[in-house]
Amino acid sequence: MPTDPYWNHNVHYHPWVLDQVPDDARTALDIGCGDGLLARKLATRCDAVLGVDIDDQVIANAPAAPNVHLEHADFRDLDQTFDVVTAVATLHHVPVRDGISTLRHLVAPGGTLAVVGLWKMHPVTDFHYLPLLPAIWGLDRWRHRSYGDPAVAVRDAQETMAEIRAAAAEHLPGAEIRRRLMWRYTLRWHRPR
Repeated sequence: MPTDPYWNHNVHYHPWVLDQVPDDARTALDIGCGDGLLARKLATRCDAVLGVDIDDQVIANAPAAPNVHLEHADFRDLDQTFDVVTAVATLHHVPVRDGISTLRHLVAPGGTLAVVGLWKMHPVTDFHYLPLLPAIWGLDRWRHRSYGDPAVAVRDAQETMAEIRAAAAEHLPGAEIRRRLMWRYTLRWHRPR
């Protein structure tokens, strides 16, 4: 989005996340909210947004925004539900089955889950992704001037796409998962009413 203070592989997918927000959504949860950039965007669509992150320092330095509350918390400890739950580059920080199971319970009946995640790539199972590398490097180079992000914990993905798909099939029946550019996948799931 042109008004973003910085760009990175995660911010690139914010428009996709916002497109998943239903018109009637009133509450949103942004897991791994970091400096609250996505949470502030969600607040333009929802009446109340809770952003949680286990990094209390990044939350302490986040700018305040109307209808947004940022909290130092582990999403696996929450017990409420939300019309929209988002998680961008967060799910790979916890065991995938544990994370996906928890996400299921945070989505209110009739609500939407939107995940942008990372998977562990392997040249044998992901060989068809390799021709996309020049496009990714080109996009990075083109966006280099605005590249950045808040100082947050980084972790390599541990699960393959097959493991992520299996966990989603078990806990999120009907979830739509697509591989994307920049080593990301998107997962969209609607909880039945």
